[in-house]
Amino acid sequence: MRVIRLVAPLLNFWVAKSAGLNPIADGRGEGTFSVMSVVSGKLEPYQPTFDWSQAGPILAAQWDELETLMIDWFGPRWSYMQDFLDSPLTWLMRGYVTIQFGDEVEEWSPDDEAKL
Repeated sequence: MRVIRLVAPLLNFWVAKSAGLNPIADGRGEGTFSVMSVVSGKLEPYQPTFDWSQAGPILAAQWDELETLMIDWFGPRWSYMQDFLDSPLTWLMRGYVTIQFGDEVEEWSPDDEAKL
């Protein structure tokens, strides 16, 4: 699957994998994921495509690479600028996954849990 087309919750799964975390399908909703919190030691929902507090450390650590990738993707006349402005974390997290895994990732479904 092309990373540039990923949306939550599957995008959240791949962001977690990119960050070296073990995402677990948690049953809160179709395709929702949790990860073990370093702070609390408990499973907590993982939604960096919606939660700036989860995305912030990723952005801070990868900003130079993300900025370069965004310039490559968008160019001077990028036709999806309004889409980016409407959902910046989605685009930035797509960039993060692309930096870690390239332009394509495997499809995943909750049935694949045993493969993790």
